[in-house]
Amino acid sequence: MRIYPSQEFWESSLETPVFSLLSDFRNQNIRKNWLHSISGKQLSVIFYYCCKDKQNGQLFEHNIPWQYDDVSVQQKRKILTNIYDTLFDCYLVDRFGCTKSESAIVEVAKSVLHQDIIESLLLQNNKYDKKSLLFILFHDDPHLLKHVFHFNKVQKRSFSSFTLKNPPRQKTATFKDFVSKEKVQQILKQHDLTENDNFESQFQGFFFYQNRIYVFIRRARDLDLILNSNQVVHGYKPDWIIIDFALNANQVNLCTKSISQGLRITNYIVSQYFERECSFINTHNQTEVAQVRTFLNACVHKSVPNINLFELKFSSSQTYITLTTNDIEQWLQKLEPSVGSILHNVSLVQHARVIFQNKKVTLSFQINGQDQNYIAINYSEHILNKKERDDFKSLIKDTYGITVLSKAKALSR
Repeated sequence: MRIYPSQEFWESSLETPVFSLLSDFRNQNIRKNWLHSISGKQLSVIFYYCCKDKQNGQLFEHNIPWQYDDVSVQQKRKILTNIYDTLFDCYLVDRFGCTKSESAIVEVAKSVLHQDIIESLLLQNNKYDKKSLLFILFHDDPHLLKHVFHFNKVQKRSFSSFTLKNPPRQKTATFKDFVSKEKVQQILKQHDLTENDNFESQFQGFFFYQNRIYVFIRRARDLDLILNSNQVVHGYKPDWIIIDFALNANQVNLCTKSISQGLRITNYIVSQYFERECSFINTHNQTEVAQVRTFLNACVHKSVPNINLFELKFSSSQTYITLTTNDIEQWLQKLEPSVGSILHNVSLVQHARVIFQNKKVTLSFQINGQDQNYIAINYSEHILNKKERDDFKSLIKDTYGITVLSKAKALSR
């Protein structure tokens, strides 16, 4: 049975278990249930790509050719059932897409597909037909699924922010032109020689999005074992090192289980670009108390655009009080005679929960132990997709001058 473009592509680049899925697909009942679970629109997309050579050539004149055939859904299902041995690729695409976020798929699709195609796959609930988009992306270029795979990781993971210490003068050659597959592979080889732990840092690809450059690296970490049938296979867990560079290479967001190792690789890359030793330092998330007070007051009085405060947790006399209501201002006024003005003494606030883009986001507040005039503010980024995160941070930064960072992993790892 054909595996396109290759078994290595699916199992290594996309981490999709070909062998076990092939075993499922060869089961007639599983295969039949899968074909019947596919919607009419999805079936039309698959039918077009699998049988287009047999169709009228006029179909190719349309931006959305699968909408212009006269074959019924029942006929398509019957025809595809009879040529199931050519459908394993589609089955792999379907299984691959089960754990991928809609926003990651749509963002990649918007960057390469005609707008008419995107709009034709918008469903009544304002969601997109994920499977159809993935089928189309795969048949246009299988490697587009790597972009989905990578961007899905960006959407779902937390990043720590760093800035370049003593940034050098900008070079004439852009950083985007500097970073290439060959250059990164060379840097990773040097890094592995320095680490001397017998592990290979594997370059997995680039992703360019909204003036950011993402570099994806996979490296073994943590001894583990898996059960394969009745066999025990010993190996190592993969650690994905995702480096999110600003275009000028002066700032970076880093996602990895080993921050120190990820920083070393990041420093290597930027040092070669600037042709001098460079290092990134942690971005201090510190905001003046006065700015936080202004922001919280605006939230309580419902004057922050597109942000609706619905929960506030604060401490009073060593007791924590949580208000969960659409009218927090009224309750704070009632409590003020006994607990004091929370909006004035914002150092008492533990967290605030707000609704942004119809999603509930938690903002955590932590007073600086060394300087009581500053407060650190972090937010739960996992609930938002990449664009929503950027919009959320920009709104607070541009309006109130407050930098909020994600609840990233502890830097001590």
